[in-house]
Formats: sequence, C-alpha cells, structure tokens
Amino acid sequence: MRKSLLALALAVTFPAAFAQSQSTNGVELYGIVDIGAEFVDNGSWTNVLGQKGDVSVNRITSGISTGSRWGIRGREDLGGGYAALFTLESRFEADTGQVNNNGATFFCSTANVPGVPTPVTSCPGVALTSPLPPSVAPSVLGGNNAVNATLLNAVSTVNSPNALFDRQAYAGLITPYGAVIAGRQYTPGYEVFVKFNSFYDSFAGNAGQLATVNLRANNAVQYRAELKGFTFGAMYGFGGAEGIAGGRNERVAVERGDDFWGLELQYATPRFGIAGAYQQNRTVTFSKPTENQKGLETYNLGAWVGFGGLKFYGHYMHSENENPVLSPTDIQNLVIATGGNVAAITSSVLSQYINRWDVNALRGVAGPTDVDIYHLGVEWELNFGKLIAAFNHAEDSSRSPWATADAKVDQYAIAYYHYLSKRTWLYAAAALANNKDQSRVALGAACCVGGWTGDFGEDSRNFQIGMRHAF
Repeated sequence: MRKSLLALALAVTFPAAFAQSQSTNGVELYGIVDIGAEFVDNGSWTNVLGQKGDVSVNRITSGISTGSRWGIRGREDLGGGYAALFTLESRFEADTGQVNNNGATFFCSTANVPGVPTPVTSCPGVALTSPLPPSVAPSVLGGNNAVNATLLNAVSTVNSPNALFDRQAYAGLITPYGAVIAGRQYTPGYEVFVKFNSFYDSFAGNAGQLATVNLRANNAVQYRAELKGFTFGAMYGFGGAEGIAGGRNERVAVERGDDFWGLELQYATPRFGIAGAYQQNRTVTFSKPTENQKGLETYNLGAWVGFGGLKFYGHYMHSENENPVLSPTDIQNLVIATGGNVAAITSSVLSQYINRWDVNALRGVAGPTDVDIYHLGVEWELNFGKLIAAFNHAEDSSRSPWATADAKVDQYAIAYYHYLSKRTWLYAAAALANNKDQSRVALGAACCVGGWTGDFGEDSRNFQIGMRHAF
C-alpha cells in the first residue's frame, strides 16, 4: 500500500516526472479535494493609538494538507522510446469555489485617528528611512504603512491573475535521451524542497511556511532525464511575474529582465535519497528601471534515509534577494513624490512586476532577504495511516531601514493521516511558530501562504483537521 500511495502523491504533484516513467497511453482526469477546519492563534496586535487586540481565526479552509486541484494529463507513445505528454492543472478553493486564494490570517492593523479623515494603517517595523520635517513626517509614515500593506496583500494572494490553469500548464516530448517540456512548471529548487522534507508541502508544519522560494516558472522550457536512480533537470524561464503587473507575460522593456534558470540533481534507492538544486531569478527594480539585476537566488540540499516504515529527513536551504522590486527607501520616496495620494501610490505599486519574494517572508515587510532554513523530520508509515513530525528553524540576517535586527523562528509540527481507503484520508495536524526578534511568521495551510502575526516576536499556533480525497 505504501508504494501505491507514494505513486499517487508523485502523479498528482509532479505529473511530468510520473508520465516520463510510465508507458500507458490515453488522457486522464485527476485531482484532489481537500477541505477542513483551522483554529489559528496569532497572538495580539497594537495599533497607532496603542490599542491592543487578539488575532485569532477559526475557519473552514480548502487545501490544508494538499492544495485542492483538478487536472487533465495525457500521454501518447510514439514508438522507438518516444512519447508525447501534456498536463493542464487548475486550482480551486473548495470552501468558496474560487480559483484564487488569500489565506493570510493578518497583515497590518488600522485605526480611526481623531482629526484624520481616513483610517491609519500600522505595520510592525515600518519606519521613516530618513529624517523628515515634523509637518510631513506623520503622513509619510502613514503612506509607508499603506504601501507595505498593499504589497503584503498582493504577494499573499495565490493566483491573482485568476488564470484557469494556474498550477501547471505544459506539453512535452519524451525521447530515449530525456524529456523536453515547455510551459508553466514547478521549479527545480521547489521540487527538491518538497520531496526531501517530511511534510512535503502539507499543513501548517511544512518548512515552506518559512521559505522564500520561487515555486513555478512561467514561459519555461525544461530538459529532464531519469536513469538508474538519477534524476537531472535543467530549466530556463523567459519571464512572467507572479504579481499583478502584466499577468504572467514576460517583461520586454528590459532584455531578460525577469528570466529564470535552475538546475537539480537527485539520486534515490529504496533505502535512501539525496538531492540538490540551484536557481536564480533576474529582476528590474523600481529605482533602476532599465537594468537587469540578480533577484532571488536559492540553493538547497536534502536527504532521507529509510528503515522499514520509518523515514528520516534532513534539509538545508539558503534564499537571498538583494534587489527587491520596492525597497523601504523606494516606498518612502514614492509616498513623498505622490504627496501621499493613496490612489496614485497603489496604482504605481501594482504596476510593478511584483513577486512573492519581494517581501521578506519572516518579517512581513518590503525589503531584502537573506535567510537560512534547516529541517529535521520523520515519517512513520503504518498499516492504517501515517504519522509525520518536523522541527524547522529559519533565520534572516538581511538589513534595511525596516530590518534592523535578525529575524528568527523555530517551528514545531506533528500531523497524522488516517487512511479510509487508497484515495480518501482523514487528517489532523498541529504546529507552533516560536517567533523571535523581528520574526512574525503566521502559520497557514498547505505550501506557502500563512501571513504574519500582529507584531514582532508574537507566536503563531495552528490546529487543523480535515479530509483529503484524490481522484
């Protein structure tokens, strides 16, 4: 049963890898419906008036253990070791029926201040980047907060372009010398990150809640080869932002201004596996609109070893982005240049090719990232279910006017799947993020969108129960 469950997980998560190793013809409809309840406690917030409030959420949520999706995939054997394949995969939210999702539990607090016509937004860590005259300083600070809140909303909305096949959309050709695949695909670094940790991309306990990583590449072409336990992948993406501007069209004003490339190498036997990956994004920042610069850069190394029904995991990832599209100084200059006009500021911000990694994942503010993540995990396969546990540690040492100290978080998690059948599982999970210094990670559902607590150093707790059905 264990082998069939692993094959099912591989087929649903990485159809290209699954199809390359299969020899069946035809078209298949597949998917997952995952829905449950979350009980989230993110501590407290403090607004500009010094008022405090509780940050807790109890809700029905789609995609707690695995993102809900449906897809169509097909393969045709052409003979002589050649085959054609395709995958079209669409996300949906089982709680609302929508194709996009904003699962963040908290961003920034607002308050009605006497004498001020509009509510004043407050985000932890946001400050003036340079001394300003007292007559303009309050309005500029308010503008800084408003822009940061807009950025947080933009980057934590999954599938903001409302694309039908948001998760994957590609076609390819398998040859005796490897496969060539073109379209929207998972990146090499993300594939290694997901496969080589005990939580994969599931629940509030997965290390992706702490990570700054590019999950998918748009307009991408990949070469992939699998032989005698080895898997090699090389990918080049011709651009297309994950944020608001341009949907997912590649940037054309600056040559290769948002291109992507990445490599991965895996080796696996029935007893152990090891893998590594490197990837890099190019970017064009607000302050240097004609230059092609290095954006997010990540590299990671993972391994697992198995003893009967037990598997032990270890993983390390480093993510660095020295050139976010909007820096704290850029935001303050933008506020000053527009005279604090909220509509003008919002229009300018959302016209940028914003990506998720342009916001510091641990701090919840715009600016650079320099984070190390460590994962230790265990998976225990039982006849009637599976128990998983993990400890994750992340530390961000980047500096900016809004990042004046390190951000550190320890994450503890445990989860249990109970198999009702091969395709229908019940589950329960619990996770704690112990935030320290300038960290304010809030824990969410599967993969990478949790949000941020109301202040630096506030812990986040999440208890989840639900059902996952695969078809």
